[in-house]
Amino acid sequence: MAIKIVRRRSDHAVLFAAPVLALGDTMVTGDGWTCKNLDVTLLEILEVDGLPEFYVAGGWTYDNGAWTPNSTGNQYMLPAKRAAKIAELEAARLALEYSDITHAGQTWKTDTDARALLAQVLSPGSVRANAYWRDAAGAKHTMTYADLQALGRAISDRGYDADETLETKKAAVAAAATAEEIDSITWES
Repeated sequence: MAIKIVRRRSDHAVLFAAPVLALGDTMVTGDGWTCKNLDVTLLEILEVDGLPEFYVAGGWTYDNGAWTPNSTGNQYMLPAKRAAKIAELEAARLALEYSDITHAGQTWKTDTDARALLAQVLSPGSVRANAYWRDAAGAKHTMTYADLQALGRAISDRGYDADETLETKKAAVAAAATAEEIDSITWES
């Protein structure tokens, strides 16, 4: 949907945006409102295809078809972008932590049920001689108590590694000064 914008000629800061806008002798009018006592020779009206996410009046410039946030725009949008990015990173950590793990040449389940069962099996301090554990495909594998401890340790280590990675990523998100910097932070990067 086409939107009209009023921008300042000197720095291209967008001051107004609405489907209906007009410049008068000393005013800008929209559908049901008027802003008076303006030097409209400093302003121009343009039509654009849409507004950027997190648009706020005076917080963006529009030049040659490109939207760029200024310091006001960044102050408005960066907290929301940071919160969304941290939620995305936390979801990636959980997905990794509870996904199947390859250990000792086999792929094992590490979902909540598998973890609880492993903790229950390890809690007495030993297992019977013919103990086994099922891999992710459901096949039985003979396992000693030490084998099961090693599997538990691999799961635990991966969880700690994922948590440390998350903390590093969260620090990078907090330090990011622009939306582009925040967007560039991914679990894989």
